[in-house]
Amino acid sequence: MTTFMALAPLLAVVSGALAALLFEAFLKRKDHGVSAMAAIISLFTAGFLIVRSWGLELAYFGGRLALDPLALLLMAVFVLIATFVLLMSLEYAPRRDINLGQLCGLLLLAVSGLMIMVSSTDWLVVFLGLEVLSVASYALTGIRRNDWASSEAAAKYFLMGSFAGAFFVFGLAILFGATGDLSLAASLSGPGGPAGSPSLASVFGLGLIVVALFFKIAIVPFHMWAPDVYQGAPTPVTAFLTIAPKAAGLVVLFRVLTPLPGRGGTPSLLMQAVAVAAVLTMFVGNLAALRQKDVKRLLAYSAIAHSGYLLVAVVAGDGTGLVFYLIVYMFMNAGAFGVLAALSGRGEEHTWFADLAGLGRQHPWLAASLAIFLLSLAGIPPTAGFLAKFYIFSAAVAQGHVLLAVAAVLASLIAAAYYLKVIVAMYMQDAELEPVLDRENPALHLVIFLCLFGVVQLGLWPGNLLTLIRQAFIALF
Repeated sequence: MTTFMALAPLLAVVSGALAALLFEAFLKRKDHGVSAMAAIISLFTAGFLIVRSWGLELAYFGGRLALDPLALLLMAVFVLIATFVLLMSLEYAPRRDINLGQLCGLLLLAVSGLMIMVSSTDWLVVFLGLEVLSVASYALTGIRRNDWASSEAAAKYFLMGSFAGAFFVFGLAILFGATGDLSLAASLSGPGGPAGSPSLASVFGLGLIVVALFFKIAIVPFHMWAPDVYQGAPTPVTAFLTIAPKAAGLVVLFRVLTPLPGRGGTPSLLMQAVAVAAVLTMFVGNLAALRQKDVKRLLAYSAIAHSGYLLVAVVAGDGTGLVFYLIVYMFMNAGAFGVLAALSGRGEEHTWFADLAGLGRQHPWLAASLAIFLLSLAGIPPTAGFLAKFYIFSAAVAQGHVLLAVAAVLASLIAAAYYLKVIVAMYMQDAELEPVLDRENPALHLVIFLCLFGVVQLGLWPGNLLTLIRQAFIALF
Protein backbone atom coordinates (compact mmCIF):
# COMPACT_ATOMS: atom_id res chain seq x y z
CA MET A 1 0.00 0.00 0.00
CA THR A 2 1.54 3.30 -1.14
CA THR A 3 1.11 5.86 1.61
CA PHE A 4 3.01 8.69 3.26
CA MET A 5 2.87 6.69 6.52
CA ALA A 6 5.68 4.54 5.12
CA LEU A 7 7.99 7.45 5.98
CA ALA A 8 6.76 7.78 9.57
CA PRO A 9 9.55 5.81 11.38
CA LEU A 10 12.23 7.52 9.31
CA LEU A 11 10.74 10.98 9.89
CA ALA A 12 10.53 10.33 13.63
CA VAL A 13 14.28 9.61 13.76
CA VAL A 14 15.21 12.56 11.53
CA SER A 15 13.02 14.88 13.62
CA GLY A 16 14.80 13.70 16.76
CA ALA A 17 18.19 14.34 15.14
CA LEU A 18 17.22 17.87 14.13
CA ALA A 19 15.71 18.59 17.55
CA ALA A 20 18.86 17.38 19.35
CA LEU A 21 21.13 19.51 17.15
CA LEU A 22 18.89 22.59 17.41
CA PHE A 23 18.67 22.30 21.20
CA GLU A 24 22.44 22.04 21.32
CA ALA A 25 22.86 25.09 19.10
CA PHE A 26 20.27 27.50 20.51
CA LEU A 27 19.74 26.71 24.19
CA LYS A 28 21.42 29.47 26.14
CA ARG A 29 22.10 27.22 29.08
CA LYS A 30 23.93 24.20 27.71
CA ASP A 31 21.91 21.29 29.05
CA HIS A 32 22.96 18.24 27.07
CA GLY A 33 20.31 16.19 28.85
CA VAL A 34 17.61 17.97 26.84
CA SER A 35 19.17 16.80 23.56
CA ALA A 36 19.54 13.27 24.91
CA MET A 37 15.91 13.23 26.04
CA ALA A 38 14.74 14.43 22.61
CA ALA A 39 16.78 11.68 20.95
CA ILE A 40 15.42 8.96 23.22
CA ILE A 41 11.82 10.14 22.75
CA SER A 42 12.27 10.08 18.97
CA LEU A 43 13.68 6.54 19.12
CA PHE A 44 10.75 5.33 21.23
CA THR A 45 8.36 7.01 18.80
CA ALA A 46 10.07 5.34 15.85
CA GLY A 47 9.88 1.99 17.65
CA PHE A 48 6.15 2.45 18.24
CA LEU A 49 5.58 3.33 14.56
CA ILE A 50 7.61 0.30 13.47
CA VAL A 51 5.42 -2.01 15.56
CA ARG A 52 2.26 -0.34 14.20
CA SER A 53 3.49 -0.85 10.61
CA TRP A 54 4.05 -4.61 11.01
CA GLY A 55 2.09 -6.57 8.41
CA LEU A 56 0.76 -3.51 6.56
CA GLU A 57 3.26 -3.64 3.63
CA LEU A 58 3.57 0.15 3.38
CA ALA A 59 5.52 1.79 0.55
CA TYR A 60 6.31 5.22 -0.88
CA PHE A 61 8.20 6.87 -3.74
CA GLY A 62 6.75 4.45 -6.26
CA GLY A 63 7.73 1.43 -4.17
CA ARG A 64 11.38 2.49 -3.92
CA LEU A 65 10.97 2.68 -0.15
CA ALA A 66 9.09 -0.36 1.15
CA LEU A 67 8.42 -1.34 4.76
CA ASP A 68 8.32 -5.10 4.30
CA PRO A 69 8.66 -7.25 7.46
CA LEU A 70 12.42 -7.73 6.99
CA ALA A 71 12.99 -3.97 6.78
CA LEU A 72 10.82 -3.37 9.87
CA LEU A 73 12.68 -6.04 11.83
CA LEU A 74 16.05 -4.46 11.00
CA MET A 75 14.71 -0.98 11.79
CA ALA A 76 13.74 -2.23 15.24
CA VAL A 77 17.28 -3.55 15.71
CA PHE A 78 18.73 -0.16 14.74
CA VAL A 79 16.42 1.65 17.16
CA LEU A 80 17.45 -0.71 19.95
CA ILE A 81 21.21 -0.43 19.37
CA ALA A 82 20.92 3.37 19.10
CA THR A 83 19.06 3.42 22.44
CA PHE A 84 21.82 1.30 23.98
CA VAL A 85 24.50 3.66 22.66
CA LEU A 86 22.69 6.73 23.97
CA LEU A 87 22.30 5.21 27.44
CA MET A 88 25.97 4.18 27.42
CA SER A 89 26.97 7.74 26.50
CA LEU A 90 25.05 9.66 29.19
CA GLU A 91 27.92 9.47 31.70
CA TYR A 92 30.68 8.38 29.31
CA ALA A 93 30.50 11.50 27.12
CA PRO A 94 31.07 14.11 29.89
CA ARG A 95 34.00 12.09 31.28
CA ARG A 96 35.66 12.05 27.85
CA ASP A 97 34.89 15.69 26.96
CA ILE A 98 32.44 14.66 24.22
CA ASN A 99 29.53 16.93 23.32
CA LEU A 100 26.53 14.72 24.13
CA GLY A 101 24.07 16.81 22.12
CA GLN A 102 26.17 16.51 18.96
CA LEU A 103 26.60 12.79 19.53
CA CYS A 104 22.82 12.32 19.85
CA GLY A 105 22.09 14.22 16.63
CA LEU A 106 24.78 12.45 14.60
CA LEU A 107 23.76 9.05 15.95
CA LEU A 108 20.14 9.54 14.88
CA LEU A 109 21.24 10.74 11.43
CA ALA A 110 23.27 7.53 11.10
CA VAL A 111 20.21 5.50 12.10
CA SER A 112 18.14 7.30 9.44
CA GLY A 113 20.70 6.26 6.81
CA LEU A 114 20.48 2.66 8.00
CA MET A 115 16.68 2.76 7.78
CA ILE A 116 16.85 4.02 4.20
CA MET A 117 19.30 1.27 3.24
CA VAL A 118 17.30 -1.69 4.54
CA SER A 119 13.92 -0.44 3.28
CA SER A 120 15.02 0.52 -0.23
CA THR A 121 14.31 -1.51 -3.38
CA ASP A 122 16.43 0.74 -5.60
CA TRP A 123 20.23 0.93 -5.69
CA LEU A 124 20.25 4.72 -5.97
CA VAL A 125 18.23 5.04 -2.76
CA VAL A 126 20.50 2.48 -1.09
CA PHE A 127 23.44 4.69 -2.02
CA LEU A 128 21.65 7.72 -0.58
CA GLY A 129 21.14 5.92 2.73
CA LEU A 130 24.72 4.65 2.69
CA GLU A 131 26.12 8.17 2.30
CA VAL A 132 23.91 9.58 5.07
CA LEU A 133 25.20 6.79 7.31
CA SER A 134 28.80 7.32 6.23
CA VAL A 135 28.95 11.08 6.78
CA ALA A 136 27.40 10.75 10.24
CA SER A 137 29.76 7.86 11.07
CA TYR A 138 32.85 9.87 10.09
CA ALA A 139 31.77 12.69 12.41
CA LEU A 140 30.94 10.27 15.24
CA THR A 141 34.35 8.63 14.95
CA GLY A 142 36.16 11.96 15.22
CA ILE A 143 33.85 13.59 17.76
CA ARG A 144 36.69 13.75 20.32
CA ARG A 145 38.38 16.59 18.47
CA ASN A 146 41.22 16.96 20.99
CA ASP A 147 42.15 13.28 20.80
CA TRP A 148 44.68 12.49 18.06
CA ALA A 149 43.65 8.81 17.93
CA SER A 150 40.01 9.74 17.32
CA SER A 151 40.98 12.30 14.66
CA GLU A 152 43.28 9.82 12.92
CA ALA A 153 40.52 7.18 12.96
CA ALA A 154 38.04 9.62 11.43
CA ALA A 155 40.50 10.59 8.68
CA LYS A 156 41.16 6.95 7.79
CA TYR A 157 37.46 6.16 7.84
CA PHE A 158 36.70 9.13 5.58
CA LEU A 159 39.39 8.24 3.04
CA MET A 160 38.45 4.56 2.82
CA GLY A 161 34.73 5.38 2.85
CA SER A 162 35.19 7.79 -0.06
CA PHE A 163 37.11 5.10 -1.93
CA ALA A 164 34.25 2.65 -1.34
CA GLY A 165 31.71 5.26 -2.47
CA ALA A 166 33.58 5.62 -5.77
CA PHE A 167 33.33 1.85 -6.32
CA PHE A 168 29.61 2.00 -5.60
CA VAL A 169 28.93 4.84 -8.05
CA PHE A 170 31.02 3.23 -10.80
CA GLY A 171 29.15 -0.04 -10.27
CA LEU A 172 25.81 1.78 -10.46
CA ALA A 173 26.79 3.36 -13.79
CA ILE A 174 27.78 0.02 -15.31
CA LEU A 175 24.72 -1.74 -13.91
CA PHE A 176 22.35 0.88 -15.29
CA GLY A 177 24.05 0.77 -18.68
CA ALA A 178 23.71 -3.02 -18.80
CA THR A 179 20.13 -3.38 -17.52
CA GLY A 180 18.52 0.04 -17.91
CA ASP A 181 17.20 -0.32 -14.35
CA LEU A 182 18.58 0.30 -10.87
CA SER A 183 16.11 -1.77 -8.88
CA LEU A 184 17.55 -4.54 -6.71
CA ALA A 185 15.32 -7.08 -8.46
CA ALA A 186 16.82 -6.20 -11.85
CA SER A 187 20.45 -6.50 -10.72
CA LEU A 188 20.80 -10.06 -11.98
CA SER A 189 18.42 -9.80 -14.92
CA GLY A 190 19.33 -9.55 -18.54
CA PRO A 191 18.42 -6.59 -20.69
CA GLY A 192 15.19 -8.32 -21.66
CA GLY A 193 13.81 -8.47 -18.11
CA PRO A 194 13.76 -11.04 -15.32
CA ALA A 195 13.74 -14.02 -17.66
CA GLY A 196 16.98 -12.98 -19.35
CA SER A 197 20.34 -14.25 -18.12
CA PRO A 198 22.62 -11.60 -16.61
CA SER A 199 25.18 -10.05 -18.93
CA LEU A 200 28.86 -9.89 -18.11
CA ALA A 201 28.59 -6.11 -17.70
CA SER A 202 25.76 -6.36 -15.16
CA VAL A 203 27.67 -8.98 -13.16
CA PHE A 204 30.76 -6.74 -13.22
CA GLY A 205 28.74 -3.72 -12.08
CA LEU A 206 27.13 -5.72 -9.30
CA GLY A 207 30.58 -6.98 -8.31
CA LEU A 208 31.80 -3.40 -7.85
CA ILE A 209 28.79 -2.63 -5.65
CA VAL A 210 29.48 -5.75 -3.60
CA VAL A 211 33.09 -4.62 -3.15
CA ALA A 212 31.84 -1.24 -1.88
CA LEU A 213 29.58 -2.98 0.63
CA PHE A 214 32.51 -5.22 1.64
CA PHE A 215 34.41 -2.04 2.56
CA LYS A 216 31.54 -0.89 4.76
CA ILE A 217 31.17 -4.18 6.63
CA ALA A 218 34.95 -4.84 6.89
CA ILE A 219 35.31 -7.93 4.72
CA VAL A 220 38.87 -9.07 3.93
CA PRO A 221 40.77 -7.77 1.95
CA PHE A 222 38.82 -4.51 2.36
CA HIS A 223 39.08 -4.43 6.15
CA MET A 224 42.31 -2.51 6.68
CA TRP A 225 40.57 0.59 8.05
CA ALA A 226 38.44 -1.18 10.63
CA PRO A 227 40.83 -1.96 13.55
CA ASP A 228 42.17 1.61 13.77
CA VAL A 229 38.71 3.15 13.40
CA TYR A 230 37.09 0.86 15.95
CA GLN A 231 39.92 1.45 18.43
CA GLY A 232 40.11 5.22 17.93
CA ALA A 233 36.39 5.94 18.12
CA PRO A 234 34.70 6.49 21.52
CA THR A 235 33.68 3.14 23.00
CA PRO A 236 29.86 3.61 22.65
CA VAL A 237 30.39 4.74 19.05
CA THR A 238 32.54 1.66 18.41
CA ALA A 239 29.70 -0.52 19.67
CA PHE A 240 27.43 1.13 17.11
CA LEU A 241 29.91 0.93 14.22
CA THR A 242 30.66 -2.76 14.75
CA ILE A 243 26.97 -3.71 14.64
CA ALA A 244 24.65 -1.39 12.73
CA PRO A 245 26.47 -0.79 9.39
CA LYS A 246 27.32 -4.48 9.32
CA ALA A 247 23.66 -5.43 9.68
CA ALA A 248 22.49 -3.04 6.96
CA GLY A 249 25.17 -4.03 4.47
CA LEU A 250 24.63 -7.75 4.94
CA VAL A 251 20.85 -7.47 4.59
CA VAL A 252 21.29 -5.53 1.33
CA LEU A 253 23.68 -8.23 0.11
CA PHE A 254 21.22 -10.93 1.09
CA ARG A 255 18.38 -9.22 -0.77
CA VAL A 256 20.31 -8.99 -4.02
CA LEU A 257 22.32 -12.23 -3.95
CA THR A 258 19.53 -14.57 -2.85
CA PRO A 259 17.37 -15.71 -5.80
CA LEU A 260 13.75 -14.62 -5.53
CA PRO A 261 10.78 -15.97 -7.52
CA GLY A 262 10.75 -14.55 -11.02
CA ARG A 263 14.35 -13.35 -10.87
CA GLY A 264 17.53 -14.82 -12.25
CA GLY A 265 19.95 -16.56 -9.92
CA THR A 266 23.33 -15.27 -8.80
CA PRO A 267 26.19 -16.34 -11.10
CA SER A 268 28.20 -19.10 -9.44
CA LEU A 269 31.47 -17.19 -9.93
CA LEU A 270 30.19 -14.25 -7.86
CA MET A 271 28.94 -16.50 -5.07
CA GLN A 272 32.26 -18.37 -5.05
CA ALA A 273 34.05 -15.06 -4.63
CA VAL A 274 31.77 -14.21 -1.70
CA ALA A 275 32.49 -17.62 -0.13
CA VAL A 276 36.26 -17.11 -0.47
CA ALA A 277 35.91 -13.65 1.09
CA ALA A 278 34.01 -15.20 4.01
CA VAL A 279 36.80 -17.73 4.67
CA LEU A 280 39.54 -15.09 4.46
CA THR A 281 37.60 -12.76 6.76
CA MET A 282 37.08 -15.42 9.42
CA PHE A 283 40.72 -16.50 9.54
CA VAL A 284 42.40 -13.10 9.12
CA GLY A 285 40.20 -11.54 11.80
CA ASN A 286 40.74 -14.33 14.29
CA LEU A 287 44.47 -14.80 13.69
CA ALA A 288 45.11 -11.05 14.00
CA ALA A 289 43.09 -10.93 17.23
CA LEU A 290 45.40 -13.53 18.81
CA ARG A 291 48.24 -10.98 18.88
CA GLN A 292 46.34 -8.13 20.51
CA LYS A 293 47.01 -6.81 24.01
CA ASP A 294 44.26 -4.19 23.95
CA VAL A 295 40.78 -5.64 24.52
CA LYS A 296 39.11 -2.94 22.44
CA ARG A 297 41.35 -3.68 19.45
CA LEU A 298 40.85 -7.41 20.08
CA LEU A 299 37.09 -6.91 19.81
CA ALA A 300 37.67 -4.88 16.63
CA TYR A 301 39.36 -7.85 14.96
CA SER A 302 36.67 -10.08 16.44
CA ALA A 303 34.07 -7.89 14.67
CA ILE A 304 35.88 -8.53 11.37
CA ALA A 305 35.79 -12.28 11.99
CA HIS A 306 32.08 -12.17 12.79
CA SER A 307 31.48 -10.42 9.46
CA GLY A 308 32.88 -13.59 7.91
CA TYR A 309 30.50 -15.82 9.89
CA LEU A 310 27.58 -13.65 8.81
CA LEU A 311 28.72 -13.84 5.19
CA VAL A 312 28.41 -17.63 5.45
CA ALA A 313 24.67 -17.13 6.01
CA VAL A 314 24.48 -15.00 2.85
CA VAL A 315 26.23 -17.69 0.81
CA ALA A 316 23.93 -20.37 2.25
CA GLY A 317 20.82 -18.24 1.63
CA ASP A 318 19.84 -18.58 5.29
CA GLY A 319 17.96 -15.37 6.01
CA THR A 320 16.56 -16.57 9.33
CA GLY A 321 20.01 -17.51 10.60
CA LEU A 322 21.46 -14.23 9.36
CA VAL A 323 18.97 -12.00 11.18
CA PHE A 324 19.06 -14.15 14.34
CA TYR A 325 22.87 -13.93 14.38
CA LEU A 326 22.73 -10.15 13.89
CA ILE A 327 20.37 -9.70 16.83
CA VAL A 328 22.43 -12.00 19.07
CA TYR A 329 25.62 -10.24 17.98
CA MET A 330 24.06 -6.91 18.90
CA PHE A 331 23.47 -8.06 22.47
CA MET A 332 26.83 -9.71 23.07
CA ASN A 333 28.98 -7.06 21.35
CA ALA A 334 27.12 -4.06 22.81
CA GLY A 335 27.37 -5.70 26.22
CA ALA A 336 31.13 -6.26 25.90
CA PHE A 337 31.75 -2.65 24.85
CA GLY A 338 29.40 -1.53 27.62
CA VAL A 339 31.66 -3.18 30.20
CA LEU A 340 34.69 -1.44 28.67
CA ALA A 341 32.81 1.87 28.83
CA ALA A 342 32.05 1.22 32.51
CA LEU A 343 35.80 0.85 33.16
CA SER A 344 36.70 4.15 31.49
CA GLY A 345 37.96 6.88 33.76
CA ARG A 346 38.01 10.63 33.30
CA GLY A 347 40.18 11.28 30.25
CA GLU A 348 41.35 7.68 29.88
CA GLU A 349 40.12 4.21 29.04
CA HIS A 350 41.11 1.00 30.79
CA THR A 351 41.10 -1.48 27.93
CA TRP A 352 44.50 -3.19 28.12
CA PHE A 353 44.83 -6.74 29.46
CA ALA A 354 46.77 -5.35 32.42
CA ASP A 355 43.84 -3.06 33.24
CA LEU A 356 41.47 -6.05 33.41
CA ALA A 357 43.77 -8.13 35.62
CA GLY A 358 42.04 -8.96 38.89
CA LEU A 359 38.71 -7.54 37.71
CA GLY A 360 36.94 -10.69 38.93
CA ARG A 361 37.79 -9.76 42.55
CA GLN A 362 37.50 -5.98 42.27
CA HIS A 363 34.26 -5.73 40.28
CA PRO A 364 32.75 -9.24 40.09
CA TRP A 365 29.50 -8.07 38.43
CA LEU A 366 31.34 -6.46 35.51
CA ALA A 367 33.81 -9.34 35.18
CA ALA A 368 31.07 -11.98 35.13
CA SER A 369 29.11 -10.03 32.53
CA LEU A 370 32.14 -9.59 30.27
CA ALA A 371 33.00 -13.28 30.64
CA ILE A 372 29.51 -14.32 29.52
CA PHE A 373 29.63 -11.95 26.54
CA LEU A 374 33.02 -13.31 25.48
CA LEU A 375 31.91 -16.93 25.85
CA SER A 376 28.89 -16.13 23.70
CA LEU A 377 31.11 -14.49 21.07
CA ALA A 378 33.20 -17.66 21.10
CA GLY A 379 30.08 -19.78 20.57
CA ILE A 380 30.14 -21.69 23.87
CA PRO A 381 26.80 -23.29 24.90
CA PRO A 382 24.31 -22.53 26.38
CA THR A 383 24.76 -18.92 25.30
CA ALA A 384 22.94 -17.41 22.31
CA GLY A 385 26.21 -17.17 20.37
CA PHE A 386 26.37 -20.96 20.19
CA LEU A 387 22.88 -21.24 18.70
CA ALA A 388 23.53 -18.41 16.24
CA LYS A 389 26.62 -20.14 14.86
CA PHE A 390 24.93 -23.54 14.93
CA TYR A 391 22.04 -22.35 12.76
CA ILE A 392 24.32 -20.70 10.19
CA PHE A 393 26.79 -23.57 9.97
CA SER A 394 23.95 -26.12 9.71
CA ALA A 395 22.38 -24.15 6.87
CA ALA A 396 25.71 -24.08 5.03
CA VAL A 397 26.00 -27.87 5.30
CA ALA A 398 22.38 -28.33 4.20
CA GLN A 399 23.04 -26.23 1.08
CA GLY A 400 26.12 -28.26 0.17
CA HIS A 401 28.76 -25.78 1.40
CA VAL A 402 30.47 -28.35 3.61
CA LEU A 403 34.00 -26.98 3.22
CA LEU A 404 32.78 -23.50 4.08
CA ALA A 405 31.13 -24.82 7.25
CA VAL A 406 34.30 -26.72 8.23
CA ALA A 407 36.36 -23.56 7.74
CA ALA A 408 33.91 -21.62 9.92
CA VAL A 409 34.17 -24.21 12.71
CA LEU A 410 37.98 -24.13 12.60
CA ALA A 411 37.96 -20.33 12.71
CA SER A 412 35.66 -20.46 15.75
CA LEU A 413 38.14 -22.73 17.54
CA ILE A 414 40.90 -20.16 16.95
CA ALA A 415 38.63 -17.42 18.29
CA ALA A 416 38.04 -19.27 21.56
CA ALA A 417 41.75 -18.87 22.41
CA TYR A 418 41.80 -15.08 22.54
CA TYR A 419 38.42 -14.75 24.24
CA LEU A 420 39.66 -17.07 26.99
CA LYS A 421 42.84 -14.97 27.35
CA VAL A 422 40.70 -12.05 28.52
CA ILE A 423 38.84 -14.25 31.01
CA VAL A 424 42.13 -15.61 32.32
CA ALA A 425 43.39 -12.05 32.86
CA MET A 426 40.26 -11.10 34.80
CA TYR A 427 40.22 -14.11 37.11
CA MET A 428 43.75 -15.53 37.26
CA GLN A 429 46.05 -12.51 37.24
CA ASP A 430 46.75 -9.98 39.97
CA ALA A 431 46.10 -6.32 39.34
CA GLU A 432 48.88 -3.74 39.62
CA LEU A 433 46.41 -0.84 39.90
CA GLU A 434 42.66 -1.05 40.40
CA PRO A 435 40.63 0.90 37.79
CA VAL A 436 38.66 3.61 39.59
CA LEU A 437 35.06 3.90 38.46
CA ASP A 438 34.18 7.59 38.60
CA ARG A 439 30.59 7.23 39.75
CA GLU A 440 27.50 5.08 39.67
CA ASN A 441 26.13 4.81 36.17
CA PRO A 442 22.63 3.26 36.27
CA ALA A 443 21.91 3.83 32.56
CA LEU A 444 25.05 1.96 31.51
CA HIS A 445 24.42 -0.82 34.01
CA LEU A 446 20.89 -1.15 32.60
CA VAL A 447 22.36 -1.64 29.11
CA ILE A 448 24.76 -4.30 30.36
CA PHE A 449 21.93 -6.09 32.18
CA LEU A 450 19.63 -6.03 29.13
CA CYS A 451 22.42 -7.34 26.90
CA LEU A 452 23.18 -10.06 29.45
CA PHE A 453 19.50 -11.00 29.58
CA GLY A 454 19.34 -11.14 25.77
CA VAL A 455 22.40 -13.38 25.49
CA VAL A 456 21.15 -15.84 28.12
CA GLN A 457 17.45 -15.77 27.18
CA LEU A 458 18.05 -16.26 23.45
CA GLY A 459 20.49 -19.05 24.23
CA LEU A 460 17.87 -20.99 26.20
CA TRP A 461 14.54 -19.92 24.63
CA PRO A 462 15.07 -18.60 21.09
CA GLY A 463 11.73 -19.88 19.77
CA ASN A 464 9.69 -16.66 19.84
CA LEU A 465 12.33 -14.61 18.06
CA LEU A 466 12.92 -17.32 15.45
CA THR A 467 9.18 -17.51 14.78
CA LEU A 468 9.04 -13.75 14.25
CA ILE A 469 12.02 -13.82 11.86
CA ARG A 470 10.55 -16.74 9.89
CA GLN A 471 7.26 -14.87 9.52
CA ALA A 472 9.18 -11.91 8.09
CA PHE A 473 10.88 -14.09 5.48
CA ILE A 474 7.69 -15.92 4.59
CA ALA A 475 6.13 -12.56 3.77
CA LEU A 476 9.26 -11.54 1.83
CA PHE A 477 9.37 -14.60 -0.37
